[in-house]
Amino acid sequence: MTTTTVSTPLVRLGNLFPEREVYAKCEFLSPSGSFKDRGAAHLLTRLSQSEGNRLLVVPSMGNTALGAAVAAKKFGFSMVGVVPQTISRAKDEKLQALGVELIKVAGGGTDLLNRATQVAQERNGYFVHPHLDSNWTDGYQVIAEEIMRGLPSCRTLVFPVGGGGLLMGLTEYFLRQASGACERPGTKPQAGAVLSPRRSHAPLAIVGCEAYNYPTYAKFDHSRTKTIADGLVLEVPHPKVQERINALKIPIHLVQDSAIREAMRDLYRTQGMLVEPSSAVTVAYVKEYLGTLEEPICTVMTGDNITREDCFGLIAE
Repeated sequence: MTTTTVSTPLVRLGNLFPEREVYAKCEFLSPSGSFKDRGAAHLLTRLSQSEGNRLLVVPSMGNTALGAAVAAKKFGFSMVGVVPQTISRAKDEKLQALGVELIKVAGGGTDLLNRATQVAQERNGYFVHPHLDSNWTDGYQVIAEEIMRGLPSCRTLVFPVGGGGLLMGLTEYFLRQASGACERPGTKPQAGAVLSPRRSHAPLAIVGCEAYNYPTYAKFDHSRTKTIADGLVLEVPHPKVQERINALKIPIHLVQDSAIREAMRDLYRTQGMLVEPSSAVTVAYVKEYLGTLEEPICTVMTGDNITREDCFGLIAE
């Protein structure tokens, strides 16, 4: 698999977990500050090969728009970002600096998707669905490929779950690898939370994380409230993503905001990593369940689009 994006480091979190094999895939070091660069480059590589309207309409809590904006500038596309009125200052300022036209909407992820669909129809633009458009989500397969190349003995992969685009891309890679490893042509790999990426690799458990305050795909019986991991908020789950979760029996764990803050604080103080809450949710999960997880463990650290002021404010609480 090839990609036009730059490979991100795979770093052992030796200071935070000195006696354990815990690694971080540092997607927050991508040019836009998040893993969304992967999807944007994959999509625009394909769109640039065809003639058509070179306007992107992108619904986003922030990072998707930033990834798309960086790629749009490179590929010569214009862009409209449909973002929440509550978008963080760091993301707002970066998008404006990249020349993105912003339409700010009251509400969450589902409201953004609906409004972006309408804008794309009105302006004859390309509607970017960051969770279901395979031209976008297939770009995330490169993340899994780089992890398995750099850490072939990986036994547990932990990643954040928002709308589900990252989940779709990562699992698509493993499903394709497992299908190719089947002994008989046409034989499908058995579903389960534990996958065998290739015969030469050990079985791999994949685990998704959501914010306890605002779950989407995990089962819950409590009221939703505001969460500091606002990048993971989606009101209505996508059936296609839910089907993938059910088919592969992927566990989706809920993480408290207090644990996310603590993980942000630990990452900054021990590893010098300043990341947003949606990234730190994975490390918070690993800290809580470290004794039950098979090592080596890899966490996907998805973004760092947060101001120092906001970050320090959160970890001080």
